[in-house]
Amino acid sequence: MAAGMVAPTLANLQSPALPGYPSKFTYPSIPPGGNEATMLGPGSMKFSVRHENMAGTISGTADAPPVMAAFVPTSAGTREYVDLGHPVLNLQNNQVPQVSIHACSQKYGADAVRNIFMKLEERQTKSVFEEINLSDTALTDEGAEYLSQGLDGNVSLKTLLLPRSGIRTPGFQSIGKLLATLPNLEMLVLSGNLGDPESVAGEFKSGLSSNTSLKSICLAACRLGNKGVQELCEGPLRSHPQLEHISLNYNRLEDDVCSSVSKMMAINKTLEYLELCGNSIGAAGAKELVSGLIANGGKLRRLGLAQNNLRFEGSKSMCEHFMSTAGESLVYLDLRHNITTYQGHIELRKMLKKPYDDDATNKGWMISFGERQLMLNAL
Repeated sequence: MAAGMVAPTLANLQSPALPGYPSKFTYPSIPPGGNEATMLGPGSMKFSVRHENMAGTISGTADAPPVMAAFVPTSAGTREYVDLGHPVLNLQNNQVPQVSIHACSQKYGADAVRNIFMKLEERQTKSVFEEINLSDTALTDEGAEYLSQGLDGNVSLKTLLLPRSGIRTPGFQSIGKLLATLPNLEMLVLSGNLGDPESVAGEFKSGLSSNTSLKSICLAACRLGNKGVQELCEGPLRSHPQLEHISLNYNRLEDDVCSSVSKMMAINKTLEYLELCGNSIGAAGAKELVSGLIANGGKLRRLGLAQNNLRFEGSKSMCEHFMSTAGESLVYLDLRHNITTYQGHIELRKMLKKPYDDDATNKGWMISFGERQLMLNAL
């Protein structure tokens, strides 16, 4: 380093004065011995900050000593620090600028999950994780089976996040087996995995039926189709004692599935929020859903139907129910992007007594009725 130059540290490290760059880099935690920056070359404005072994890289926090420290090998040929005694296991670790979601999928997969549970077995202890986040990893069906075996009977887990983790039908079945053994799981996210109608049959269906603690399940963009959702509606969704929210967005659903959904709503008085956005439900399906909402007795309070094919007639059916006495318990109804057309939108606004030209407070897509909200546009 040139004479007179002050050695840079995280306390005084400044970014280059370039447009679009922040004036200062900050890091959430600093490991022991990692508070010095190394200059990459004479006159260089770039620095490399040591952050390997940083507490909290996968789980744990920097300001607390690890409860059960371990190093887990990854598919990238590295070993990552993990605190096996910390309540949160997060393999979607992209808080630092150098880490991308793509890097997570390349780095963390079935081997990492297998090794975590091997380390726990070596220590003759059970997992105490309350939340596990494997979003955007390369978990695959193999990793889902490791997860099912390693978490079998776990009493601490409340949240399991597995979206876009490369799971196919066998992986769904493994997770289904696991569901039956978790007495305190409240949230499960499987969205964006490569499922099909068979994914939610068999072990998944029976596991969800046996589970009594789940409050929210996200199965968006899993290619379930009418057949898969009918399987769920005619089975576990009818009688689950705790489930309050289910997302079935972007699952290639059409009018035919609405009869099963309607019958499910007529029986299930626990569900409060149903998401059916991004499908191909039309006017006939909308009318079927209205019948289900009436039979539901107002227990369902939020319904998402954006980006379907309701058109004017379907949107009108839903708006009429929203404004009726039977529909007054709906506090949120999303009807955006249903090809209502401009003229249809104007007509619906008049019917809602919220005329577009005269209502200064409801010019956008959200129409307010006190604490209730209706989302509607012309497209």
